[in-house]
Amino acid sequence: MATFLSDQMFLPVMTALSASLIATVTDIRSLRIRNTLTVPLCISGIVFHGMMEGWPGFTVSLAGIGIGFAVLILPYLMGILGAGDVKLLMGMGAWLGGHNTALVALFGCLAMGLVAVVVLAKREGPKAVWLNLQLSILRLQTIRRHLFASQGELKDIKSMASDPVQRHNLIPFSIMLAVGSVALVGILLVG
Repeated sequence: MATFLSDQMFLPVMTALSASLIATVTDIRSLRIRNTLTVPLCISGIVFHGMMEGWPGFTVSLAGIGIGFAVLILPYLMGILGAGDVKLLMGMGAWLGGHNTALVALFGCLAMGLVAVVVLAKREGPKAVWLNLQLSILRLQTIRRHLFASQGELKDIKSMASDPVQRHNLIPFSIMLAVGSVALVGILLVG
């Protein structure tokens, strides 16, 4: 624990964790993650690493941005996530670098999968979980043919967010990124 607290990654990890918690609050309230959070987060991460480590730090920051983009762009294009989620992970990546961004994304996606299974099982029972798992596998198989979501699908997600009745069915992904950030802190404290 003392090693992590004195480590040069302490400030970047705490900055990313703080940003994910702030995004979680705004995402829960409005189902939006503001550019006023994500853009400065991204720029400040690049500047921080560039000033602290020079060119290697700059490349570490760009790698984190790239990983954040690469991990969430397909779910965004499929209409599963909003653009704010992608930009948040990119901003966190600017601070965390590639490896730690991948860990946050992994833990966030695992948490989202678990929450989705629990919510579905609670609402519709285990049979619905099995059916949805089969449908998800089929959908993943069609990704080769359909890289982009149709405009209708993207509008459906947006209309769900604006519809008070359907709004409660959406689970903000920023919560899962906060869970991933907390898991990263736990790993760094133990290791």
